[in-house]
Amino acid sequence: MNRALDAADFAARVVFFAFAPFIVFVLATIFPVAATLVNLALCLAVCVFADAVRNMHRRVPLLGFILGGPLEFERYYRNHPPKPFVYYIFFPFLFPYWLSVDHARREFLLYKTINALTIALLVASAVYGYFAYYRPQLGIKECLIIFAVSGVLEVITVMVILMPLATSLVKYRLSGQRSRLVALGVVGLLSVAVAILAMVERRDPIVSWAARERLMMRTKADKTHARAAQVAATRVAWRALTKHASDVEVDGKVSGEPMDEARAALRKFYKEDEAQAFDAWASHGTSGVLVVYVEAHRKKPAMFVAMDRSGKEIRDPKKLPKGALDAMKLAADGLALEL
Repeated sequence: MNRALDAADFAARVVFFAFAPFIVFVLATIFPVAATLVNLALCLAVCVFADAVRNMHRRVPLLGFILGGPLEFERYYRNHPPKPFVYYIFFPFLFPYWLSVDHARREFLLYKTINALTIALLVASAVYGYFAYYRPQLGIKECLIIFAVSGVLEVITVMVILMPLATSLVKYRLSGQRSRLVALGVVGLLSVAVAILAMVERRDPIVSWAARERLMMRTKADKTHARAAQVAATRVAWRALTKHASDVEVDGKVSGEPMDEARAALRKFYKEDEAQAFDAWASHGTSGVLVVYVEAHRKKPAMFVAMDRSGKEIRDPKKLPKGALDAMKLAADGLALEL
């Protein structure tokens, strides 16, 4: 690779490291990619401290279960140096190539079958999740649906984001280009720092994709108790608002004690992470309308319970204040999900 191409390749990696770690960090809070991230971090650590790890592996054979995959990761790239950066950027579109060519297929499988630890973590999380987050309203079918979708998203994350990140670090580590390795590390850490700052500055709690899907499935499975929980949450939030009127922000968003009370009531039916998906909006002035809702996503209607100061419910979304509709992000036709 001549100097111009080498410089362009490095510049592309710097740009990627400026954005990709931010995306990975955010994805990890929304989608269950933790098992892959843990194993990838372990593999990179083995690449950096390969000699010490090999000596430890020989002295303690039991570590083979944990370190066998990462050592294979390091061994593969030592024998097959990473390709140019553009190859990994377009890797998802090259699937006919890496399905038919042995070394390309082996490289991809490194990320999905690094070792038994990944499989063990995924299976353990699925089993624990079933008993902790699905029962009693949801069953194995719903658990498997979310688990399957999560697996597909994890594969996409590996191919689109993690492979370019990992191969860049491995390339400069094995080639001894420490200055470039440090530069990418610094850029990546800054990207993660910005992501953390963005998460801290959020007004709403971060709710995972799986929690939102479970919330919708649970509501559909038991509409009677779901609605009872939402109505109870709205009533306790109203009572709390009479003492904490300052917890209604300028745009109508409800926070503080009223929102905490509402989510506590919701947890009598919903799981804790599902209750975090609910928000509340209250009107200023004399109209006195409080709406507890889950905002609309992917063109799905919002789920809401609206109530005035007297405790009378408002079922028709067209009768809600515009601020409430904006908060829920309802479609222009004003449709909303009624239980």
